Amino acid sequence: MSRTIAIYNFKGGVGKTTTTLNLALSWSRSFKVLVIDCDPQANLTHTLTGHINHKSNLYTILKDIIHNRLGKVEPVELSGYLHIIPGDYKMTNLEENSEFISFGNGLFYKLLSPLKQNYDLILLDCPTHFGTVVKSSIANVKSILIPALADSFSTLGFRKLLTYLSEVERDARLNVLGIFFNLYRKNTRHHRMIKDEAAKELGELLLNQTIRQGIKVSEANWSHRSIYSFEEKNEVGDDFMKLSEEVLGRLDAVHLDQLMYKVV
Repeated sequence: MSRTIAIYNFKGGVGKTTTTLNLALSWSRSFKVLVIDCDPQANLTHTLTGHINHKSNLYTILKDIIHNRLGKVEPVELSGYLHIIPGDYKMTNLEENSEFISFGNGLFYKLLSPLKQNYDLILLDCPTHFGTVVKSSIANVKSILIPALADSFSTLGFRKLLTYLSEVERDARLNVLGIFFNLYRKNTRHHRMIKDEAAKELGELLLNQTIRQGIKVSEANWSHRSIYSFEEKNEVGDDFMKLSEEVLGRLDAVHLDQLMYKVV
């Protein structure tokens, strides 16, 4: 049975897609991985496939589920161990679709259930908006990983996020794998201070590994490439590799209901 992980934060610009991309590439060296691009911007799809005009994509699949005509879902094969269900900008239309809304959490249940037997890890790159897509995703994954920026981090905002997550109806408890800092500058006093304060407030919930800010991240994002696509060795790639190892060790970590008691 596969492990399902949502990459989510209701703040934009924290690196959700970059995190999904590089964790998937790290893990696909040893595990069979599926990534699902739930974001209407479809940046993950563009980076991994080179375009966003896929005949079969998450939008068409969810529409087929709504109209009870879903056949076998066949993700795009990127390598033997890495597949993707592409995203589509039309996903924005679903948030206002009454049929889609009425399906609620059952929509992603029907999507994920038949796929779990084929993959070791399934990663969902979630959009920022806490709407039906995100709620249905969160309701049907086992775990959530939360990227954050030191510049905009606050424990108050994090508590609010936990409150939102706790309001999603689920059949099983949600594992919070942790929160980590993206674009982190350890040589700046402000970032070190924020990280120290977060560690005091969040304890073991704050991951040890950070992802440093580096020119390679900007170059990769601009050119729709992964951080591992550069021939020369780079420190950010090493950071993501270490993050992937730390997250793997937390797949049965902390339950959300325990966190609501400790943090909120």
